[in-house]
Amino acid sequence: MFRSRSSDLVDFAEPFVGSQAVAEDVLTPHALRSPLFTRLFRNVYVASTAEVTHSMRCRAAALLAPVDAVLSGCSAAAVRGLELVGSRDLVEFIVPEQLVFDRQAGLHIRRTSRAKIDSEPWDGIRLATPLRLVLDTLTNTKLHRSLPRVVGYLDAFLHSGLVDLVELCDYLQPRRDNGMVRARKAVALADARSESIPESELRVWLTIAGLKPEVQVEVVAGAGDFLGRLDLAFPAQKLAVEYDGEWHLGGIQPRLDAQRRAAIESEGWRFVVVTKTDLYGEPKRVVETVKAALSL
Repeated sequence: MFRSRSSDLVDFAEPFVGSQAVAEDVLTPHALRSPLFTRLFRNVYVASTAEVTHSMRCRAAALLAPVDAVLSGCSAAAVRGLELVGSRDLVEFIVPEQLVFDRQAGLHIRRTSRAKIDSEPWDGIRLATPLRLVLDTLTNTKLHRSLPRVVGYLDAFLHSGLVDLVELCDYLQPRRDNGMVRARKAVALADARSESIPESELRVWLTIAGLKPEVQVEVVAGAGDFLGRLDLAFPAQKLAVEYDGEWHLGGIQPRLDAQRRAAIESEGWRFVVVTKTDLYGEPKRVVETVKAALSL
């Protein structure tokens, strides 16, 4: 009988196949169904004490996938150290058209008729190369990600050094995959200087509305003192547009933000501050607010 000692749970800190553990008499079916374990996928579990990240869910999905399945998109990026999506986001695969791979909750399986999927061996299956995972992220319209969100992911890939823009353009140039129109739009809008996905999304919403904010603008006082750096700005109008995520709301951060903005406002600048609710609830209203501020 399995006992619930914490030392026992350490043995299950990585995903495992439940039926295999039962067949080997390591666990009982009752233990698997208990709060001691978290079900990641059908028949795949992990100890409830383990932190479930997207990369862990990728390792769990690898236990289910056929050897020729290729982990790709943001899932492959997470395995490569760039975790941009959450633990509950779908694990993304690109597979040859004829490969048998049963769909189940939590997996996103995309098929391709092309014979070659640029990848390398990983954890019993295959892992998309950096350039291939970017291609799949940009062209996969079935995940219903907005163009600003896709550009945000691309900015993060470029900012981290996962891929180089010139190499990416060369890689994409001969491609005729479905979704390439959107991929080329995303490349045209990309900016490796962006430091967060929401910042990228905000920039893209403004850009596709005909506004062209500058990125990472440094503000210096008349005496030459550095006052701060603005995520997005229209220097000619001295208008700054900044995204305040949830981390701006806690601790001393609101006071630090207020002090920095007051110093910059003393040099004649104005601010439009955009919250998470603004950006993801009514992005078009955000655009109209910025347009109105620019017209003053």
